[in-house]
Amino acid sequence: MDGWISLHRKFLTWEWYDDINTKCLFIHLLLMSNHKEQKWRGHTIKRGQRFTSIKNLAFELKLTEKQIRNSLKKLKKTGEIDIQGASNGTMLTVCNYGSYQDIENTKGEQKGKRRANKGQAKGEQRATNNNDNKDNNENNDNNNTGLRLFKNDKLYNFDNFKKSFINSKYENADLEFYHEAVMNWADSNGTKKKDWAATARNFMLRDLKENKLKLKNGVKQITEEDREFNRWVEDNLNN
Repeated sequence: MDGWISLHRKFLTWEWYDDINTKCLFIHLLLMSNHKEQKWRGHTIKRGQRFTSIKNLAFELKLTEKQIRNSLKKLKKTGEIDIQGASNGTMLTVCNYGSYQDIENTKGEQKGKRRANKGQAKGEQRATNNNDNKDNNENNDNNNTGLRLFKNDKLYNFDNFKKSFINSKYENADLEFYHEAVMNWADSNGTKKKDWAATARNFMLRDLKENKLKLKNGVKQITEEDREFNRWVEDNLNN
């Protein structure tokens, strides 16, 4: 099968992105839907449609029929697809299919952006010089005091952030969530710290004390009955 689809990075913020089955099914439908109108066994299958069945989708995606039904319901609920049943199958329509397939508008936008970028280049160069001076001042502050902006710390990279908590009491926390929380907090107020790992620990400890600690998938929520762990938390918060 030839051809391709267009998928914008904003798809990363799509509400079903972390629902593996639903995301997989939707991308599968984008790839398998007709890119032009065709006739098939008495059915007119329009652009952006696919005539199939629950059983066939389950086979193609190695999911159960129940999982397929649940994901189809979610996609229909949020307006991603339309579903029409038939005696010998199901007609699925990807809503706004053109936004995933049409490239003419995208090309026009890209050309416009390139022209705008050229017009901004000189101004950006002047801004870059000013920013370089600012960064030099920030680096001087870092060298003199040991304080660093989070963006200048090695933990700003998520892999380094994650490694810093391996084999610790924090490794079962949702480290991706807390990395983003620290990053958003630091970027919003320009705070400098010597130990950003300690800042992240404080985020987790405070959430734990308030019984709202975010844990990674598959880890059971810590209960109030974990007295020994809670004592450890209290000790760390008081230090």
